[in-house]
Amino acid sequence: MLYARQWCNAPEDALQEALIDLARLDPAPANPAAWLFTTVRRKAINLSRSENRRQKHQQQASEDKPAWFELDPIAGIQSEELEIYLQQLGPVDREIVVARIWGELTFEQIAELVNRPLSVVYRHYRQSLTFLGQQIDGKTNPDNGKRSTH
Repeated sequence: MLYARQWCNAPEDALQEALIDLARLDPAPANPAAWLFTTVRRKAINLSRSENRRQKHQQQASEDKPAWFELDPIAGIQSEELEIYLQQLGPVDREIVVARIWGELTFEQIAELVNRPLSVVYRHYRQSLTFLGQQIDGKTNPDNGKRSTH
């Protein structure tokens, strides 16, 4: 694996693929060690190229991605800020909120989607909305989210 690590971030994968190829060879190579090093090197370089392409595509996609939604600027919060707040939720909580608000799914549909009981989905939804509301209030309220007790 140390040998493959020079070319890629997943040397285990390069070695595993080479070993699978070696097991499938009939007849076996005359010099299995040399064959294995050559094959591991080739596989590692190919994996590195794939990683680089994937990173490039992900970078382009993140630069080109549209905002999740558009907000009224008068509301005092930008869509980028709300995206950040959504990212602070756990993956299941974020999925529940997005499915309910933007996907307009029912709680029953969401419960099936996330494979959780209906009561749990509803509780997570309410807690997530409370959290998001606190984040927004903290951003827009000069008292840093503290509500007055008038």
